[in-house]
Amino acid sequence: MFFISRFPYKYGVIGGDLRQKLILEELSDHENCCHYGVAENPKNSFYAPNLLTLLKTSENIIFPLPMFKGENLNIATNTIFSSLELLSVLRNHITPNQKIFGGCIPPDFCEMFQKKNVVYFDFMEQRTISIFNSIATAEGLIAEMILSTSENLHGKAVLILGYGTCAKTLAAKLQALQMRTCICARNQASLMEAFGYGHCVEPLSNLKKIIPGYPMIVNTIPAKVLPNHILDLVSPKAWIYEIASFPYGMDLDYAKKRKLNVKLCMSLPGKYAPDSSADILTDFVLKNTESNKSCNL
Repeated sequence: MFFISRFPYKYGVIGGDLRQKLILEELSDHENCCHYGVAENPKNSFYAPNLLTLLKTSENIIFPLPMFKGENLNIATNTIFSSLELLSVLRNHITPNQKIFGGCIPPDFCEMFQKKNVVYFDFMEQRTISIFNSIATAEGLIAEMILSTSENLHGKAVLILGYGTCAKTLAAKLQALQMRTCICARNQASLMEAFGYGHCVEPLSNLKKIIPGYPMIVNTIPAKVLPNHILDLVSPKAWIYEIASFPYGMDLDYAKKRKLNVKLCMSLPGKYAPDSSADILTDFVLKNTESNKSCNL
């Protein structure tokens, strides 16, 4: 007896940066694949005429990392899908026979998948992927920092807001470059951990007092930790690097009005290390879809 999937495509890859294109090309070497809104021109796969076609014909659906840019789906097309629009489409068309992959999947999507008994994987909830992603993010941010200043990083003071996975990797690499690292966070245990690794530490409640003295500021916290009255204290010569996900750590329009040097550093792994990043994501997808393969029963 044979089990044959009712889906013509083993994988459907949606949007994103160069990582998605590389994931698609690797998967296409082994299975039938389709794609929609992927950057550039992938080879050996079917271009779905619209998102709904991909959702209806793909057994495993791979959304980008991050899944959204701002409030819209992260795709390389002129068509815009808001999170509410996509949530409605998925609610009406996704089935328990499919698997979902993506990065930074919003809570309301996770709740919907759970109610419909759809198996889903958030790349950033996988420890191995999040650590690897933090390495690529840190290396990419160092490149951005070097390109944005005419001075050496050696000896320069840098304030890092937050001490999660990305911040820990970044702080260690900047410290190795002989930068004077300071971690600013709410959690006392995180501050003590950072102190144990030789970083200067400050509670987030002291931000107003200390921020004027830093020429480089990196925000890793996806919350408004840099309100306007704090931005007013930032030196006009300082650089702020934003690597947190939407809604970011500040009012970007206000920062622009103040003519502050702000760099939105999103999807750095896709920009600086797409091959390495795509490899680990593809490997994860394959390991979690092998049981879906058609087989003798």
